[in-house]
Amino acid sequence: MRTMNYSLNFSYFFYAIFRNKDCKKIRIILFLGFLSTFQTIMAKEIYVAKNGDDSNAGTIENPYKTIAKAASEAIAGDVVFIREGTYEEILRPANSGTTGNPIVFQSYPGEKVIITAMEALNGFTLDENGIYKTDVGWDLEQKNFVMNKTTVLDLARWPNNIDGDRFTLNSFRNDGGSQDNVQVNAFLTDADIPNWNWSNGGSIMFYGDRPGSGWTTWRAWIKGESSGRVNFDAIKNQNWIISSHSPGDLGDYFLEGIKEALDYENEWYFDKDTKTLYVKLPNNEAPVDGQIQMSRRSLTADLSNRNFITIRQMALFGGSVKIKGNSNKLNEVTLLYGSMTRGINPNFNSGVNAVDIQSGSRDTVIEKCEIGFGDATGVWDAGNNSLIKNNYIHDFDFLGSYDAPIMARGGNNSKIINNQISGGGRDGIQIVNKNSEVAWNDISKSNLIADDCALIYTIGPNLNMSIHHNWFHEAEGRGKLKKAAGIYLDNDAGNVRVYRNVVWDVEWTNIQINWNGADIDIFNNTFVKNDGGTMGAWHKEGTSFSNVNVWNNITDEEAMDQQGNQESESTWEPQSDKQNNLVDKTSFVNYANNDFKLKANVPAIDFGRSINKDGIDYTAGFVGSNPDVGAYELGDNWVPGVDWDTDQGPSGICYGLPGESQNCADSCTNPVVWYGDTDNDNLGDPSQTISSCSQPSGYVSNSDDECPSDTINTCTIVHNIPGIVEAEEYFQHFGIQRETTADTGGGMNIGFIEDGDFSEYQISAPAAGSYNIAFRVASESQGGTVRLVRETVSLGTIDIDNTGGWQNWNTVNIPVDLRQGNQKIRFEYTGGNGYLFNINYFEFSNPLLSVDEFTEYSFTVYPNPAQRFITIDGIKEDSILNIRDITGKKLKTITITPNTPNKINISSLTEGMYWLIDPITKSVQKFIKY
Repeated sequence: MRTMNYSLNFSYFFYAIFRNKDCKKIRIILFLGFLSTFQTIMAKEIYVAKNGDDSNAGTIENPYKTIAKAASEAIAGDVVFIREGTYEEILRPANSGTTGNPIVFQSYPGEKVIITAMEALNGFTLDENGIYKTDVGWDLEQKNFVMNKTTVLDLARWPNNIDGDRFTLNSFRNDGGSQDNVQVNAFLTDADIPNWNWSNGGSIMFYGDRPGSGWTTWRAWIKGESSGRVNFDAIKNQNWIISSHSPGDLGDYFLEGIKEALDYENEWYFDKDTKTLYVKLPNNEAPVDGQIQMSRRSLTADLSNRNFITIRQMALFGGSVKIKGNSNKLNEVTLLYGSMTRGINPNFNSGVNAVDIQSGSRDTVIEKCEIGFGDATGVWDAGNNSLIKNNYIHDFDFLGSYDAPIMARGGNNSKIINNQISGGGRDGIQIVNKNSEVAWNDISKSNLIADDCALIYTIGPNLNMSIHHNWFHEAEGRGKLKKAAGIYLDNDAGNVRVYRNVVWDVEWTNIQINWNGADIDIFNNTFVKNDGGTMGAWHKEGTSFSNVNVWNNITDEEAMDQQGNQESESTWEPQSDKQNNLVDKTSFVNYANNDFKLKANVPAIDFGRSINKDGIDYTAGFVGSNPDVGAYELGDNWVPGVDWDTDQGPSGICYGLPGESQNCADSCTNPVVWYGDTDNDNLGDPSQTISSCSQPSGYVSNSDDECPSDTINTCTIVHNIPGIVEAEEYFQHFGIQRETTADTGGGMNIGFIEDGDFSEYQISAPAAGSYNIAFRVASESQGGTVRLVRETVSLGTIDIDNTGGWQNWNTVNIPVDLRQGNQKIRFEYTGGNGYLFNINYFEFSNPLLSVDEFTEYSFTVYPNPAQRFITIDGIKEDSILNIRDITGKKLKTITITPNTPNKINISSLTEGMYWLIDPITKSVQKFIKY
């Protein structure tokens, strides 16, 4: 085989093209195509470690010391691996990634990486009365936040937070105050207020609960005081904040923020003039060095004006993540205490968010993350086309304002899918973004501070919103408060589809609609265990419902109007079109234990009607003479929420941080010995050992472990290529199983593969370039598709067809671009219902095209570039060639007649670069369509 220098030949090619004045379009296509290929080939790995040095080369052997250094150098396609440790800095990339080539920041596999906004404090000295102090060189003002080991300290306050629960106000009731719209020189009175200097940095929290209000708390700076009285300016941008919650109508309050109030355990005070922190700990103990932490930075990651950045598999603590750009992603991130704030703000919400997706952002993905604990909001989504999926988001809005675990306001087309959401001072989800979808979520525990809110709350006309296949449960107000709804469609809500939801254990109504509710479809829901009524409405004078359809729903008992409030409660809303709804509690599998699937031969079976409306078949696939009523058709068994163990964290790593599940083991006391497979025989080598609590990459559990060949163990093995990788030698998977194979050579294959399953492998490539992967596959069904992903970068897809049997094996091929060195390759499996296919192994062959050389293969392609037709010549046997794009996606299969030129029509292809591949001989030619 004769080879030619790749660079030399393409230099002549480029010279000819760029000299031709008629080839402007070709030049552009060439540049873009080769730029994409060049970026992939030149992508590199950058390493950061606590024992590194920023003057190093940034390699795994000589890593940088700071994330900032790596972030300043990383360009499109680079992966920054961060070694174990706690990093006190902000992850702030200097550059953006590009389509298909994001910049990835992630922990080194199996290692604990924490980026913290906190700083440990030292040098405390005794002040007085069990109070200790230390000097601090910064001031984050309202975002100052202090922890004692794992305990969040309270800003010094009166009355004290006796129970330590940030959702309980531990407040007093006032006896008087200013009325209605008084914002300047407003006041509150209570004879018990201590006569302290409250105007020296003090503030008030007030929750007004007159009938018909109670929607929010508010806060204001105190500017004066006298006996039993504090004065303040409560100037708010929304007049209703004060007019509906005025001190004169009475309510709950507490005062905070002055040193005189520092009189109870786990409190702090900060003197902004001297920058001195004061703390009072249980039993008046003295803090030891490093025991107390204080927020040093407000951010842990800043993706402002950056695109295509991925942050994955690490913990972020004490600061928020700011996102403003396109196609940014958080994946397998643990983010705790990211939105701590005092909350004094002229708006109805604090403006502080643990994950802040800002206006103008597009295609943001927050996936498989834990986002927990904050005074304010968990995820604020003001972007377009955001995807918030498979996250555990919990314990937000300790302020009791218009903050929540998820706030989707100011954006469009939000998708909130498969999340577990729990613990909100007001709502669980508040969403007003139009064209949005809220589906397959498990949402619980709203209304923990404020009233007249819900597990999900939306408001306004023309929403075009779908709310379906969710569980909404456990909405209960504190004390005498009782307006805790399940689904709340507030003032003039319109164009909302509510279907296949289960709502139970709510203190007010399962679903509440106010004013001019319009174009609302409520189909096949299960509404049970309410204290107020199945449906509720506020028919304000002059308003009425229009086109509100209530069909195929089930509730457990008839309801009556509660009387005494502006709303009316009922079983089925009188101003709606009611069809095929049922009142019955005997139809459920286990009503007492909240299992609301249906039993056979009960009233709910076949009680419904077919619903196909506006292009949506709401009852598709029903069994029997008619659809069943309620969220579940007989035989359905869907469960919403996340697909991972929230006790063990999204990355399967416990970081030992405050706020992690108590069931998460953050350390082990009995490390075991692991054996490295250095000679690639799939067995551990007795001379290569490491002691670790968890299985390190490339190690097995003993020196004769045959786990790649048995059905019990799996090994995290780095596979060197070229060569064969057995499909069962994954290090991570979902859904698949292993079985004995009848293919040549025996061993095992993976099977029982369904839509949504995946398997992931670690491979090491000797050089960057395009490799061929030959899949050994079998299928007795319709087959399916494999999507190959390298650490969030799509490498291409390959279709697997029916081969005539689950053990009737065939080989299919796909070229992929790999970078040099270790990398994770995930195979994502998609298809129809049932099992898709089996895979025995896949073989990586030598690079099809490297940077250094170009191989002259046994066929030629001309003209090249071409616009409508290409001619393939020089093939001497019957052949089938595949045309693939530069991502590896197969676009066309063509049959070649041997010993004659074959003219091929390429006019259907878009402009760009393509590969012609012979899957048998692995011959490749590249051509350009212009």
